[in-house]
Amino acid sequence: MALESAMNKGKLADLENEEIPKHISKTDKLALHKDPKLCPVCTAKIEKIGKGTRRKNQCASCNAVLAKELKCTRCGTNRVWRGAKGKYCHGCGHAQT
Repeated sequence: MALESAMNKGKLADLENEEIPKHISKTDKLALHKDPKLCPVCTAKIEKIGKGTRRKNQCASCNAVLAKELKCTRCGTNRVWRGAKGKYCHGCGHAQT
C-alpha cells in the first residue's frame, strides 16, 4: 500500500512539473476549436476579408467552410464548420458526427 502511494505521488509531482503551453487552456480542452481567430477544424489562423474587419467563412489551409445549414448537436447554433478532417462547432468546439 505504501509503495503504491509513493508511486502515485511521484506521478503527481511529474504532472505538476510539466509545462503547459500558453496556447492550451488548463481547464478547457476545446479552447483551440472555439477561438474566433482560428479554424475550428485544423486550428490554423483564419484570414480577414478585404476590408480587414471580419473573418472569412473559409479556411485557407484546410479549405473548411462554414456550413450554415448544419446545427450543432450540443449547443444548437449554426456555427458548424465542415472540412476534410471532420465537422466542428465554432461555438462550443464539439466535434459533430
